[in-house]
Amino acid sequence: MQHQVHRWLNARRRDEDRSLLELPPVLYGEADLAGHRRSGGAIPEAPRALALISVRRHCGVVVRRASHLLAFALANLAAPARSVAYGGQALVDGILMRGPAHIGVAIRVPDGSILTTTEPLPNGVLRKRAAKLPIARGVVILVETLVLGSRWLLRSAELSSGQASVSTPSSRGDRALSAVTVVLTLVFVMALFNIIPAVAASLLLRALSIDSLLAERLMDGLLQIVILIAYLSLAGRSRDIDRTYRYHGAEHRAIHALENGDTLTRADLARWPTAHPRCGTEFLVVVILVSLVAFTTLGRLDPLATVASRIVGIPLVAGLSYEILRLLGKYRTNPIARALAAPGLAVQRITTRLPDDEMHDVAIAALTVAVEAGGESVPAGSERPVWGALQHEAATHG
Repeated sequence: MQHQVHRWLNARRRDEDRSLLELPPVLYGEADLAGHRRSGGAIPEAPRALALISVRRHCGVVVRRASHLLAFALANLAAPARSVAYGGQALVDGILMRGPAHIGVAIRVPDGSILTTTEPLPNGVLRKRAAKLPIARGVVILVETLVLGSRWLLRSAELSSGQASVSTPSSRGDRALSAVTVVLTLVFVMALFNIIPAVAASLLLRALSIDSLLAERLMDGLLQIVILIAYLSLAGRSRDIDRTYRYHGAEHRAIHALENGDTLTRADLARWPTAHPRCGTEFLVVVILVSLVAFTTLGRLDPLATVASRIVGIPLVAGLSYEILRLLGKYRTNPIARALAAPGLAVQRITTRLPDDEMHDVAIAALTVAVEAGGESVPAGSERPVWGALQHEAATHG
């Protein structure tokens, strides 16, 4: 029996746990040598080392699992989800998708059909140089997004309401109007979500005779968050904005599906969440958090100096926030990145809502034309909703 067991163990031993070879002494004939061969004889107690076998086995399992978790975390940190990132924006009954060098637009018009078009992104020398510089590229992309988004938001509103002809290209007047809209939007956002809360927090704490920079910054951040959530929630009560929020959810679902290698179909899009870590809502939340830290370094300022510092410092804060948001989206499977993105994802429960299949079709059409405009192809098996061509005159930028 001794030889049979020994051969069996040699055949099945595992390198990571050689303690299996340390058999109880009865199997090695110690009972025989000690004169315990007769029936009913006492068997000597096993050596103390044998009591440690099970402990060592459990410790080995714990160590191996810990090493696997560490390797998994490092792999998630080192490997981005996808090398080419796509973003988007909800329009009025439409969606704009942005790729590395092109945008794709899909709009549903009153007769129920979908119209699509593509447009190259600005590629001037200054833009190319700025796009390679951290922080500066965030400011450039933010301005581009506002310009393109405002122009197509106005265009989609006209087309979806039937106030504009499908074959009528955008005019210089449309681009001028979009430029004015961008300026007014920037002023509105900076005033409502940054300047007013900062001034209000300073005046309120001075009225309460509280002289604490930390308290002022906490009050500033609280007011910014309350105003942001209240504004987004009240806006969502409008039927038109509610519909836009649903297109927003469809846009995110399509990007999720593409980034994870799924086919662009109604069924696959419905599997994904409506929130996405690389989103404009997420950007606003990150801007609030970054501004609290950045402007705290300036100390306490009077109201006029506060307004001036916010106007001058917001571009820097926006550029830094873009870099943070870019990292959160790039490494979104990492537990740390997921924790940092959690506040923005929570706010997206307000700005994204469940879309229907027709909205999924618009998202699929917009993303498909954006991907194909860049010389790539969508995953095989993706649906291709029927769409027509939308004529437009692309704006050129230096």
